[in-house]
Amino acid sequence: MILSRRSLIAIIFLVSLSSYSQGQAICRKALFLGNSYTYANDIPGLTAALANSSGDSLYFDSNTPGGYTFGWQPVAHSTNTASLAKIRENDWDFVILQEQSQIPAIPILRDSCMFPGAIVLSDSARSALPCARVLYFLTWGRRFGGVQCFTSNYCSTAFADFGQMQDSLTMSYKVVADSLSGWIAPAGEAWRFVINQYGMVLHDADNSHPNIKGSYLSACVFYDCIFGKHATGLSFTAGIQADTVLLLQQAADLIVFGNASAWNLWNDTPTALFTTQVNLDTLFTHNTSTKSSEWAWDFGDGATSTDFEPIHVYQQPGSYTVTLQACNSCRCDTSSAIVSILYLGTGNLQNHKDQVRLIGPENRENYRFTGFSGDGRIELFDMTGKIMFQGPVRSGRFSMIPVSTGVCFWYLHDTAGNKNQIGKILLSEQ
Repeated sequence: MILSRRSLIAIIFLVSLSSYSQGQAICRKALFLGNSYTYANDIPGLTAALANSSGDSLYFDSNTPGGYTFGWQPVAHSTNTASLAKIRENDWDFVILQEQSQIPAIPILRDSCMFPGAIVLSDSARSALPCARVLYFLTWGRRFGGVQCFTSNYCSTAFADFGQMQDSLTMSYKVVADSLSGWIAPAGEAWRFVINQYGMVLHDADNSHPNIKGSYLSACVFYDCIFGKHATGLSFTAGIQADTVLLLQQAADLIVFGNASAWNLWNDTPTALFTTQVNLDTLFTHNTSTKSSEWAWDFGDGATSTDFEPIHVYQQPGSYTVTLQACNSCRCDTSSAIVSILYLGTGNLQNHKDQVRLIGPENRENYRFTGFSGDGRIELFDMTGKIMFQGPVRSGRFSMIPVSTGVCFWYLHDTAGNKNQIGKILLSEQ
């Protein structure tokens, strides 16, 4: 879960060299459900102030009664009418859930209260807001570890120090988030890094709650997770000295972005990716988008398509911007590329991908077409445009031993003068 010391130093060095890029302003809405760890020093308000200093904006609401839990009755957000009502009151981008600080470290309460309560809260959020993200607030261990008792009957083992308790907290939040497809705001792990690297005190005098530095660090983690931007370079300091602010901002960026997959961050976000190949006037597309189920192509000449991998014929030479928008049921991503059409084809090229298909190999090297049984000539070329094979087609068949594997495009010239054909095939090892 934790990066090696060498990796941490390398990443923070890179972070320190990079200047903050404000980018496009983003507006987000977040509901915080927690307890005194959240309301101490007003972590939601600190997060909003960080966003404001970057040109972004965070609208938030919260319900954070002292000592509240996910599932321990009668102080449970999972049955609290105010918490459940707030979930339904707005179109939140994030519902942020913070468990009581000791329960994740006490196995019997983790299993009987934290996990069931998290299920109820996650289901409530997703039922009311199918596209909202549930973000778990991974809190920090007590400054000196020790035995943690939620009540006199429910206690943890004796933790040797902060780090040992943090291990227990991190494991519990990971199990919950992984099981329920939630995100994690790894504030506790950012605390671990700052404490280990700089010996900085982030706890208040009770050795449990955060002081202003601890709350500010946590707010930086939330800013990173909610807006997907680096906190390093933001001007809001909460009254903390500038050199300390920089260290806290860098630490948050390091822990969040340096190991984002561990926190499940952006694992539900579509990524629009594609490559293209041009042959004369014809554009072949290779769609490598992830986490998407719908695709919208714009070929830059007024033509569009919703096919997964369309083939498009341009009518005029020129440079065209091809744009792909890849979407799932909640979110979209867009990617663009410029293609150059230098020559027009013969004017009789037509895409019959639904009727004509290339099948094979049969008997190791024999290929055949379905939907075409005539004579012609076949050309195959890879994604870079390099010719891989060319040869005659007889009665819809030809022989070929592939020189490489992977995706390639085929171009069938019909000797009889009918419409030429184009398509795509995946060559594999025999």
